[in-house]
Amino acid sequence: MQKTFLLFAMTFLLTIATLLSAQAQSLSNLHIGDEVTRLATLGEPAATDKYKSYLVRKWRFANGNELSITTDATGRIVYLESDWGGHLDGNESDLRGLTFGATTLSELRVRFGSNGLTFKGRAGVIGIQNGVVMMNSYEVGSNIVTFITKVSDGDSSPSTESGKSSAIADRARLDAISIADAGYAQSEWGDRVYDPNYQRIEWK
Repeated sequence: MQKTFLLFAMTFLLTIATLLSAQAQSLSNLHIGDEVTRLATLGEPAATDKYKSYLVRKWRFANGNELSITTDATGRIVYLESDWGGHLDGNESDLRGLTFGATTLSELRVRFGSNGLTFKGRAGVIGIQNGVVMMNSYEVGSNIVTFITKVSDGDSSPSTESGKSSAIADRARLDAISIADAGYAQSEWGDRVYDPNYQRIEWK
């Protein structure tokens, strides 16, 4: 009887801890798994598009930042992305200690203990019109958080050589943060590829 009670208590505490961890991961006070009705707090979206069986809504705020939210067929949030608009009055992120346009990829690596993980179906480095962006993901609770850093034109291209790679990481600055449901991430980007020193992180 005592063993059964202890097992129940441990399972209960683990469930509570998982729920609290998931609730801590938010962008604009919205979480993965929230119902679509929560989006009313943001007002009308600037754009709404259909993607596969999902609906993607985008909001543009006065400080220039954008928030993209993807909901599934059941009306629950499966993906959130906060993009910096490039203005100083919008450079505070939803994660304490991380600043858009200032926090570097090198600092992210130090804070989180590794280079994170990538996905077989999504490139970790993507060329854009005015530079490149790099995506470093981590498991947080049951979700996937991705830190998107940007290197503008004028910086050399990312290299596998350790010295050049480090220099690029020093110049790559936080430009966006996303949170994805693990199932959504798997279906969209495939299997995970982990950094040799990878470790899960906490959202705090």
